[in-house]
Amino acid sequence: MTDQLTLDLPVNFFFESEDPVPIDEIVSSLLGLQRLASKVPSLVASLCAAESDVDLESLKVSQIKSGSLLEVLVLTLLFSSVADKEKCIKWLNETKMGKYAKLGLGGLLLLLLASEAVTMYDTFSSKVGGGKETPSIQANHNVIISVGAQATGVDEAELKKAVDAALTGDRKKVVRAALDFVRPASGEGRGGLHLGDYASGVQFSHEAATDAPDTPDFRARDKEVVYTDTRLEIRALDRDRSDRGWKGTLPQATGEKRLPI
Repeated sequence: MTDQLTLDLPVNFFFESEDPVPIDEIVSSLLGLQRLASKVPSLVASLCAAESDVDLESLKVSQIKSGSLLEVLVLTLLFSSVADKEKCIKWLNETKMGKYAKLGLGGLLLLLLASEAVTMYDTFSSKVGGGKETPSIQANHNVIISVGAQATGVDEAELKKAVDAALTGDRKKVVRAALDFVRPASGEGRGGLHLGDYASGVQFSHEAATDAPDTPDFRARDKEVVYTDTRLEIRALDRDRSDRGWKGTLPQATGEKRLPI
């Protein structure tokens, strides 16, 4: 009965590299990919309008080739009903994959999730740090979203909304997983992380992977904001306790929150 409810999606990723990729990077990348794979069922259910939940049955490695690293995997989905499985197969057959068909829709969905997670962190980091978004990461994500929209026949805005919804839960873990997954595409002598079993050009680019941090930093960061002509209201006054006896508010900046003076 289980076989009647499962569906295998081939997943191939090609990491360009002048030299063999170290084992620890391969292991970390595969573990990151496994964590990202847990988000694929939700994305598939959304895109094919399944009536019930879709689960991840397994993600298994079929083959790994060194040199330029080639990962050949099989992602197996578990449906709640035969009707939902047939609906998904119908959707897969009707998608406008075109030239992307041989590259694998399963891999494309994983690439979309990874790119969205890294881009989401880049946007977050720029806001809390008072800096700018990373051009290579943002531009590469726009390309991947465009490719995904063409391949699935879904509007770009709708696709991005579905991908973002699939990443609900502990987003910190998802970001770490995505960064681990793309890391073999970064650094000297490396190239992009390509969808398929060759340098297809549908990729998380070398530049984006290199510009992405090794590990995310979710700590709150101080940010200086200059206010001019700001009113200070004294709310507590104790001349004998200079260390904590003076408190006031800045209504224009922090509302009624009392701050030490």
